[in-house]
Amino acid sequence: MTEETVKLTVRLPATLHQVLKERAVEYDVSLNQVLVDTLSAKLVSSVEEETEVEKFDRMLHQEGWLAKTDWLDQFIEGVEPASLDEMREVLRGVPLSDWIIEDRGPR
Repeated sequence: MTEETVKLTVRLPATLHQVLKERAVEYDVSLNQVLVDTLSAKLVSSVEEETEVEKFDRMLHQEGWLAKTDWLDQFIEGVEPASLDEMREVLRGVPLSDWIIEDRGPR
């Protein structure tokens, strides 16, 4: 399912155009993609401030790499995820993979 697009001609200062082109090269994307991402990010942030996690999730959703999981949100409603420091304390320096292997038992 693709979103309808519109062709738009925009006049930009040469310095802004150069900055956008450099960013496109830096991220190995098209100039058009840089413009769309920059405008989208600015419009979203003007409505509400996004956390880095929310921004990452939004970008994954936009690219179709992550499906919305409403059932999971309902399942853990009201439960705050543990912070990184809290998880480190719980794991006590043992790699998470070791905890998983111990939890599942021998094969």
